[in-house]
Amino acid sequence: MASSGEEHRFSAEIYKVGVNRCVDVPERVAKAFGSRRYVPVLATVRGHSVRTNLVPGGGGRYRLFLDGEIRRAARADTGDRVSVTLKFDRGPREVSVPEDVAKALRRAKGARAAFDELTLNQRREFLRYVLKAKKPETRARRVEQGIPLLLEMAARKGSKRRTP
Repeated sequence: MASSGEEHRFSAEIYKVGVNRCVDVPERVAKAFGSRRYVPVLATVRGHSVRTNLVPGGGGRYRLFLDGEIRRAARADTGDRVSVTLKFDRGPREVSVPEDVAKALRRAKGARAAFDELTLNQRREFLRYVLKAKKPETRARRVEQGIPLLLEMAARKGSKRRTP
């Protein structure tokens, strides 16, 4: 298993899975991280770093998804070959909830519980969507529109649990 300071380097070609871009992690690198469902890593692509997770790609393989921000920073996209360095990330993975969002979650019955039930990546995506708003009124509207979606997701998730 990879120690906390051990770095693993490789190069790979970026390809698409649906609308998402990713690279395959070589088997030798995947084995170094042991058998985990998701592997928290600090990934560096062409000198630009991001905290993320390696995601199972089937057959014991892993993929590293590259969001638009890291691709723009690395000036790379589908078809480009990139150098990648991975390091196991033991740092905390939780996200902090801004006060205006926390207030909105407290006001709507069940909203905070629904938010807390989301996966870490879903919570991050929700907050990223809200925080990217440039105007305060846009941010407030995104929070208010997001609360019913959170409650709906929680209701669907709850109904799936009760189904035998």
